[in-house]
Amino acid sequence: MDKKDNVTEQLKVLLEEYDFHIETLSKVLQLPVEQVITLAEGNVDFLPDDATYRFRLFNKISFLYLSAVEDKHSKLCAFLQVLISYHGLSKKTIAKMAGVDKQDIDKILSNPPKKVPEEIKFKVAVTVMALRFFLKDCEPEQ
Repeated sequence: MDKKDNVTEQLKVLLEEYDFHIETLSKVLQLPVEQVITLAEGNVDFLPDDATYRFRLFNKISFLYLSAVEDKHSKLCAFLQVLISYHGLSKKTIAKMAGVDKQDIDKILSNPPKKVPEEIKFKVAVTVMALRFFLKDCEPEQ
């Protein structure tokens, strides 16, 4: 699928191609269901003119959309980097928590990425997901 650059198109793809639950989108976007539908149809006239509000709303839509179409390896690396650089966790700590070797973390983060067995990537991804969930309250609001 071609990547969409327009947030209203991204929202429409989430609803139509990925069958994303509209009630969940309504909650995440903090918009009534009717406005989510209106936005997916390309109409942004009802939104406040506040640039910060629109920026945050459009970022939420784009993040959800990119979660579906973006390279999963790149996303894992980005989340790992947040744990390491922002939260100060070491590669060794993450590796121990995931039950893998520190070298596996190094391989995942290398550029270009080195081959890592899927089972190891799965262990790291689950650990990263859990850590980000529990540490999210320590991150600045977007």
